[in-house]
Amino acid sequence: MREPRWVGRDVPQIDTDDKLSGATAYLGDLALPRMLHGAIVRSPVPHGRIRGIDLTRARKVPGVQAVVTAADAPHVAFGPYTPDWEILARHKVRFVGDEVAAVAATTPEAAREAAALVTLDIEELPAVFDPALALAEGAPVIWDEHPDNVSTLFTIERGDVTAAFDRADLVFEDTYATNRIYHAYLEPIGAIAAYEHGSYLMHVPTHIPYRARLTYAAALGVDVDRVRIVVPPIGGSFGAKYEMNTPLIAALLARQAGRPVRILFDREEDAAVAHPRPPFVFQHRIAVGSDGTFLGRQTDVIGVAGARTYWSPTVVATAVHRVDSLYRFGAMSGRGRLIYTNENPTTCMRGFGNAEALFGIEQMIDDIAAKLGHDPVDIRLRNAVREGETTIHGWHISSSKLPQCIERVQRMSGYPHRPRTPAEATGTPGGVARGMGLAIGHHVSGYRTILGDYDGSSAFLRLGADGDVSLYVGEPDIGQGQRTVLAQIVAEKLGLDPGRMSVHGVDSALSPAAVGTLASRATTMAGMATLAAADDARAKLTAFAAAHWGIPATDVTFDDGVLTGTGTTLPVREALRLYGVANCGLPLLATGVHHPPTTVPDKDKYGNPSAAYPFAAHVAEVEVDLATGQVTVTGYWAAHDSGTVINPATARGQVIGAVAQGIGWALMEDVVLRDGVVRNPNFLDYRIPGAGDIPDVQVEFVDGYEPNGPYGAKSVAEAAINPVVAAIANAVHNATGHRFHELPITAERVFWRLHGTGPNVGSPA
Repeated sequence: MREPRWVGRDVPQIDTDDKLSGATAYLGDLALPRMLHGAIVRSPVPHGRIRGIDLTRARKVPGVQAVVTAADAPHVAFGPYTPDWEILARHKVRFVGDEVAAVAATTPEAAREAAALVTLDIEELPAVFDPALALAEGAPVIWDEHPDNVSTLFTIERGDVTAAFDRADLVFEDTYATNRIYHAYLEPIGAIAAYEHGSYLMHVPTHIPYRARLTYAAALGVDVDRVRIVVPPIGGSFGAKYEMNTPLIAALLARQAGRPVRILFDREEDAAVAHPRPPFVFQHRIAVGSDGTFLGRQTDVIGVAGARTYWSPTVVATAVHRVDSLYRFGAMSGRGRLIYTNENPTTCMRGFGNAEALFGIEQMIDDIAAKLGHDPVDIRLRNAVREGETTIHGWHISSSKLPQCIERVQRMSGYPHRPRTPAEATGTPGGVARGMGLAIGHHVSGYRTILGDYDGSSAFLRLGADGDVSLYVGEPDIGQGQRTVLAQIVAEKLGLDPGRMSVHGVDSALSPAAVGTLASRATTMAGMATLAAADDARAKLTAFAAAHWGIPATDVTFDDGVLTGTGTTLPVREALRLYGVANCGLPLLATGVHHPPTTVPDKDKYGNPSAAYPFAAHVAEVEVDLATGQVTVTGYWAAHDSGTVINPATARGQVIGAVAQGIGWALMEDVVLRDGVVRNPNFLDYRIPGAGDIPDVQVEFVDGYEPNGPYGAKSVAEAAINPVVAAIANAVHNATGHRFHELPITAERVFWRLHGTGPNVGSPA
């Protein structure tokens, strides 16, 4: 069997030239004929009853073509998980920035001027910003349908938890808190909508166009075939751009104006009304035997939904129970509650609750090892799930090289013996302390419950008589290099150059109705469908060549882009030309459908929701300035099990980017809200890591093969962020002797702990 020609190679991204030259047309670059510009009128108060909206002055601004309120929207309740969405607030506003009205005008300036002239008469109501206070008796009720302010309740129990804790030699418990994080994508939120003959056309940067169509059709009160979504190139998302209200507001304006409308946020508006990563408070208990075996686990998680429910319900569920498929816990029970507050709604972000849970769990494992006198690596290896096992929740681990990842990252980094200078627990002013920390993680490669009807993916290839090869899938490229990876899969199967292929963007009128690009599923699911389509193309070309030569198909071989018969050859491109001639110019059409071996979890949440599970082991090295508390990450090493790595350069880039995001989350990033108002809605006050904050990140992939992935591949993008924050926290503890329970681990927090004064930030506020 020949060595792969394209799979496993550092193939340059097929859209690099367009991006570098500025030819890539993002949403802000698009301009439909007669397009108007929209602006949104937002609530200035966190909670209030709408008594009136005066549009008189706004309508008089020159250039204004449409002004809409909730009276112009269908009176329906909708939402991805909980029907608590309104296109525009109808009776109440529930957070600062809640959408109340919108304006469309011929210029952005006129739209903003008119929006500022809309007069709102709002009776302010008591507001609640703390989830603990929102749960208290007598708290302001944000949604009448949820008088307890609980948006989502997730509970799960497996095995005899009481017995597990009764026989434990050590019960270790602790509390950890994670924070709100802004997604900080390059391209702010935006959408274009047009309305004609009862149908809507939306240009929307979304991960999940098919599911978004279902949500948007329900909101607009039309059948799903009346909503067409075209996904332009996406300038980053990390989970923020699944489903949004903005396209619906643009749709109302377009319908009233009879012209297309674009709404495009600037950075300040985007950051001020963004839907951040939800903050969580975890109460963990772990039962352990004297030999370090994990016997059981209990967890209680409180998360913030904000004023309405986006994708945080699945995040809180993940935070409660996914770690049980990384480690073997003999029994577990968990509860997760997502709480309404009068603040910006929260949503999912890279890591999807898994990274949040590991922040505490991985620190606790280090502490458990210390109390029992065990090596922290050994205790992880003793309890980690292994290849071929089915976990406590029914997840089948079809491939895992986690032990090899741990061994590899130790060898790469020198952990735990790299020279360092631990500080005294009291912290001595002056000098630098160094420390190293290890953490492991895992993730999914798709998740069965995203669409109720089906999982998997589908794809089709159009191979033209001119040699053009075009691939269509329903999973948008969100900037992670998916188009190139899929092109490599086709190129490997058909012997073509991936740089000469076209992988088209998603258009719901043309593309398959796939689940979408989320849950780290694109390479695995879209890749398998693409591989099936390439197999179909290969079979059809083989059959055509056999008919062309008048020989049995079994006498035709297909290797490296050349069809060979009895004493004759035919390159693929020439075969496509002849196929077009024989079929009056019709291109060869090939299709592929992939049904993964996943199951919908049952009523007890037991089942195998993903086809494959990636694993990773990371080590961080930090320096802590003992005089100021400043933490600097000075070294970082990551070993990953992603099966066959189709494009190593792209995969390394995913890991390095995840480490950069994790450093920001661990040490500096934090959305500051006071009285429901975001106080740092810009990159001056909301600091993300720069080049000087990122060390040389060393990335290696262990040899592995996933039977349910294309050429043995599985995912990497989210598994890459999950251990980062925990590894840094363990390194800070190793350097200072202090355990930090709350994110971010800022210089101020470290300073107060080192010097023994100020607030006790060792526990969540």
